[in-house]
Amino acid sequence: MKVLFRADANSNIGQGHVMRCLSIADALTEAGHFCIFASADETASLIITQRRFDCKILGTDYSDPESETEAIRKVIDEIKPDVIIVDGYYVNQNYLLMLRGFAPTVYMDDVYTFAYETDMLINYNVYASLEKYEKLYEKEGVKLPKLLLGPKYVPLRKEFTIRKEKTIPEKAKKIMISVGGADPLHLALAFLEEIISDDVLYCEYSFNFILGRMEPDIDIIKQKASDRANVKVNVNVLNMKDMIEDADLVISAAGSTQYEICACKTPCISFSMADNQVEGCLKFDEIGAFVSAGDVRNNTDFVKDLFSKMVSLSKDRDKREKMSAVSGELADGLGASRIAGELEKLVKAPVDRR
Repeated sequence: MKVLFRADANSNIGQGHVMRCLSIADALTEAGHFCIFASADETASLIITQRRFDCKILGTDYSDPESETEAIRKVIDEIKPDVIIVDGYYVNQNYLLMLRGFAPTVYMDDVYTFAYETDMLINYNVYASLEKYEKLYEKEGVKLPKLLLGPKYVPLRKEFTIRKEKTIPEKAKKIMISVGGADPLHLALAFLEEIISDDVLYCEYSFNFILGRMEPDIDIIKQKASDRANVKVNVNVLNMKDMIEDADLVISAAGSTQYEICACKTPCISFSMADNQVEGCLKFDEIGAFVSAGDVRNNTDFVKDLFSKMVSLSKDRDKREKMSAVSGELADGLGASRIAGELEKLVKAPVDRR
């Protein structure tokens, strides 16, 4: 089976779309299938080729999918994929219908924008709702595709299938901070400046910053952290699981990383900084898996409020133990393999498109 992934990464949208597709590609490759990627520009290609997959550069605008019709058709004609997987927020109905003319098409969703004309739709989020999709598709008169819904389908890397027991200390002192792959709101720098501002309050904690290669403030963060004994800065880490497991508490932007944290059973304070993160951030808090610090964009005192929550939660072992237990039930690390199995079924027996 030949699988074509269409996904982008850049400083505006981060790396999440590409990273989750890579996890699926790994599972498919392990099952003996061939995978290749196509991206609008070269920004994502280094991430993809580091994982030993080829990436076709379309030379197009990632936010205008219809402008790439000719370019993506050339790639499809060359590769002749058996299935196409699309992951991005800028697709529209015409684009999906065009792709479906060549091969069964799968869409990765988490925002319910419209009734996607696709053969399979994947929404692995904890808030994924069958009822919402049924109403959306019925309203627009589009045939409901095969749906893969909920955290059992979250596509984590293979290492997350190996799970350890999580020890919850009396006080959480080792704090991991992840702001996502791009950090357009410069939160990593704001967090570091808060730590620097109060040596007395934060001196007993150690902070491990995990930054993506697209982090806009890498140089100044490294410079400011260089003389701080309790601050470490890691860029483009390859051992994310080890980092999460080593932490007593994680501060993280909502998104795919949430499910990696769940697989490691590490307590977490999450926050949203984009529309597509809001619902997930609130739902994790609602079910008791994480603590939500809210939306960065709606709180001028966001950083101080978040660190106040961190200090309070670091002292509350009972709450962190409950969070660890709840979050650990959400993701078992087998989602990518489950998706691979469903893709094999789709190619062998395509759904009725009428």
